[in-house]
Amino acid sequence: MVQVMACARMWIGVLLGMTLLAGAGSAMSVEDAELEAQFSEGMEALNDNRLKSAIRAFSRILDREPALHRARLELALAYYRSMRYEDAEKLAQAVLDYPNTPPEVRVTVLAFQAQVRRDAAQFARKHHVSGSLAAGFMHDSNVNAGPSQLNIRVGDTPASLTPASVSRSDNAYVLNGGIDHLYKSGKPVEVGERSGMLLWQSGASLYSRQYHTYDDFDLVIASLNTGPALLMLRNWRASLQLKSDYLTLGDRALGWFNSVNPSFTWQFRDGELNWDAIYTRRFYHRDIDKGREGDYLATGATLGHYFDQRRIAATAGGRAIKFFADDDEFGYNGFELNGGISSDTYRNGTAYARYRFSYFSYDGNDPLFGKDREDLEYRATIGLTHTFNEPEDLLKDWVVNGFWERTRNNSNIGQLYSYNRTQLMLMLSRGF
Repeated sequence: MVQVMACARMWIGVLLGMTLLAGAGSAMSVEDAELEAQFSEGMEALNDNRLKSAIRAFSRILDREPALHRARLELALAYYRSMRYEDAEKLAQAVLDYPNTPPEVRVTVLAFQAQVRRDAAQFARKHHVSGSLAAGFMHDSNVNAGPSQLNIRVGDTPASLTPASVSRSDNAYVLNGGIDHLYKSGKPVEVGERSGMLLWQSGASLYSRQYHTYDDFDLVIASLNTGPALLMLRNWRASLQLKSDYLTLGDRALGWFNSVNPSFTWQFRDGELNWDAIYTRRFYHRDIDKGREGDYLATGATLGHYFDQRRIAATAGGRAIKFFADDDEFGYNGFELNGGISSDTYRNGTAYARYRFSYFSYDGNDPLFGKDREDLEYRATIGLTHTFNEPEDLLKDWVVNGFWERTRNNSNIGQLYSYNRTQLMLMLSRGF
């Protein structure tokens, strides 16, 4: 919804600008030098999204020259971008009511007025509910993230792992469903020169991964989230989400994770810069996992940029990580670096690739080997999504996503904690 509104604003601005620059008769010309300077000031402010300054400039012009409809249209556009839709429509109607308005300008203003009414109706709709459903099949080459060899050495002593400890492969089906609620206050919020929307986002989701053979590793995650967001169109957005996740592993409760997640995104031409942070308190139900309880913190930034008229998108980022576990054996600090690229490769189809490198240094000595543990994780993902978007498609509005993911974990305690894992996924999803 936000992207559609932003694109509409850009389209209307270009359309009005082209029509006005083409000339709209003597009633819309600016001959007075002072008025010309004020008009240039207003246009510069409008182009820079300094909407309050633009409104002041064009209002001063109309106070002096009420018949200058070129300034009236630019003021209407400034009101529109400020989400003051009633004021924008009144100004547009005043231009339409003027008998000498040229036909080419009238057509553009009618289109602008229709867009204003559509956005006003959307803005006035305070509650919006949406949902999603996904189902898929996965092959996992290392269900338990175990090493590949049975025999290891502890110092100079040979030892053998149980067969259940080494890597095991299996197939699984995956289900994921969710529902989201968006509440809009219905009133513009002014921050500096710009106007925005105050939102409240809430949601619930259920994720289930069920293995065919090794059902001890079946995973279910039930999640709830809620929190406010402030959206400044074409400029920036910020949110604060509170989230609670309840996890089960096999047929037993695993844990309960509660999180606070602030984020801020700055938008610029053909891209955006995002910062986010997360704090999670982890609780576990099984006695064997009590030492893993603790506080997880992470923060980082991601830069995204569009190329080739937004047909190609690239991202790069990194984040710092710290986990304060009750038992130092499980606590760690580290960082991760990531990058990705996606491309609209054919009609309704997008190919993508992602890569992530992570480093973890554990706080306490490993109790079996008696030394500090450090892990390096390399993860590569390649995938393709196709949207069934043609009128004749039987699965119209559904999306199919297939990907291959390879994870390689290298540990300085290599025989026990190093492993390789490959996952293949085919997923069908749809939003409602």
